[in-house]
Amino acid sequence: MCGIVGQIRFDGGPVDADEIQRMCDAVAHRGPDGEGKHVQANVGLGHRRLAIIDLAGGAQPMGTPDGRVWVTFNGEIYNFKQLRSELQAAGFQFRTNSDTEVLLHGWLAWGNAMVAKLRGMFAFCVVDFERQAWLLARDPFGIKPLCYRLETEGVTFASELHPLKRAGETCSLETVEWFLRYQYIPEPFSIYAGIRKLPAAHWLEGDFEGNTTGPERYWHLVFHEQAGVSEADWLDRFDAAMRESVSAHLLADVPVGVLLSGGVDSTLIACAAAGISAERMKAFTIDFDVPGFGELEYATRAAAECGLALESGVVSDNFWEDLPELVRHYGEPFGDNSCVPTWQLAKLARQHVPVVLAGDGGDEAFAGYRSYKRWLRKPDLESRFAALRKRPNGETLVSLGWALAARVGMRSNRRAEWERNIAYVAEADRDQLWQKTRRGVVNAGCPAFVDAAEDEPPPGPVSWAQHMDFRTYLPGAILVKSDIASMFHGLEIRTPFLDVEMLKLACALPESLRARVEGKNVILKYLPKQALRRKFDDAFVNRPKKGFGGPRERWFHEGRPGRAYLRKVVLDHTSGLHEWFDMKLVERWIDEHSPEINHSPALWLLLVLGLWRQGNPDVRFA
Repeated sequence: MCGIVGQIRFDGGPVDADEIQRMCDAVAHRGPDGEGKHVQANVGLGHRRLAIIDLAGGAQPMGTPDGRVWVTFNGEIYNFKQLRSELQAAGFQFRTNSDTEVLLHGWLAWGNAMVAKLRGMFAFCVVDFERQAWLLARDPFGIKPLCYRLETEGVTFASELHPLKRAGETCSLETVEWFLRYQYIPEPFSIYAGIRKLPAAHWLEGDFEGNTTGPERYWHLVFHEQAGVSEADWLDRFDAAMRESVSAHLLADVPVGVLLSGGVDSTLIACAAAGISAERMKAFTIDFDVPGFGELEYATRAAAECGLALESGVVSDNFWEDLPELVRHYGEPFGDNSCVPTWQLAKLARQHVPVVLAGDGGDEAFAGYRSYKRWLRKPDLESRFAALRKRPNGETLVSLGWALAARVGMRSNRRAEWERNIAYVAEADRDQLWQKTRRGVVNAGCPAFVDAAEDEPPPGPVSWAQHMDFRTYLPGAILVKSDIASMFHGLEIRTPFLDVEMLKLACALPESLRARVEGKNVILKYLPKQALRRKFDDAFVNRPKKGFGGPRERWFHEGRPGRAYLRKVVLDHTSGLHEWFDMKLVERWIDEHSPEINHSPALWLLLVLGLWRQGNPDVRFA
């Protein structure tokens, strides 16, 4: 786990070594264990290291002995030993025991095809001086971030937005609207018009003359339900897959711990890890200073059952002066308030271990979000468009044009329904919030959601919802939250649910074993809960899902420090929000907010947006 930066110039000019150093400094928090740079003619690569595997020999950037190929790499390759053996059998010789070296020889042996062979989390750049070619690649789920700026003069990349930002950046109001809708800015876009995020499961390649291809998708998540398997057999398969994935993710030359909320996902991982590890592992949890809001009692019980040593902390309503720094580290507006407890949990864990396992991805893989309940309770959207497929006399339409119109219309309306289902601030509220002259952005489509809905999504309602989350919410919000909050403290988070082998099982499950509908009741994450019942009782397994967000609503109540802080930031002229929004409405929302009227979703986003603008006064909006 590290921070990577680099630049490849297309005009033949030399890369400025001082510029690579500046970029390395901007991601220094991601790699407290070392720094490396390689500057050669028109190529500059930088690396900040968090040493996890081959502590002595894994320094980067790393090159082949002849200097032909160089790589700077962030992440972990869990099957690197298998790939290493395959490459050694083909005649390649290794000088280190690191997973990084596999990328060098893998590039020489397989070229771009190497990327699909990697099992793990990764973002890297490979440069081949003989071929005068380069490749940027990101893992299938987007666990590790990779941002880039592609211009006529060259390509510049980094793990975070900070190293790529320039004075006077231009920003689009559409990205602000997307932030209000989703609480994040979906890839491939960033708040800055000139900076893109390489999407999950994509690569971007080119040569030294500026000819580029991509971003191109190299891996697809495919749902294909397997029939004829009993529930008992699926449970056995799930247990085996969980144990195998956790075992792979425990690969390290340093101590590994577990983030344990006491929920289904983290408890399953904790149980598997405790059963594999030869030593007693440490677990970490966070509670809140609001009685009954957290899940400390369940985390305590899970740790005792698994034989883990539990360390806990408390999130109090006293973090406001630290919030600007946290907002700054995300590089652009990021509105998931659970970044606050995640940040404090990561700080706690890093005092004991440099690596932890976490349950991220379990809700996407096995249908665990409350939004899925709302989705499954809606009328069948397919039936709304069935009439488009039939003539008035009941004959099936044979016109290709009509059939295509029906298909596109169905997808478009299904996407619109989904976006209303998951909207963070409702469309009606956003329409009131924007000044009248700017309300045109409210109905503008977001390319990330349009592309996901058009890219052959699975037909089943559960699989369709999972497909949309895997393409948007997971890489754009969940994984960004965890990566930035953890790397702020130099902590590596590993996610056993987000593993290509684990997802093969998840995608083969019948929908009824992911989210089961029993009358008006919807049982989310059905199979993992059945697996958890092998160790815990129904009261532990079936309690209502809480998620990991903070008590945001209470933070903004009258008399709380957050209320005063909110007014101080949002209503201040330096926040710049008056340029876009109806500030009389915003002030009314603040005054109205109470246990009876909850405006906290919108108010939290406005607070984050105001803090971000105060920290970036030079940006220009078009």
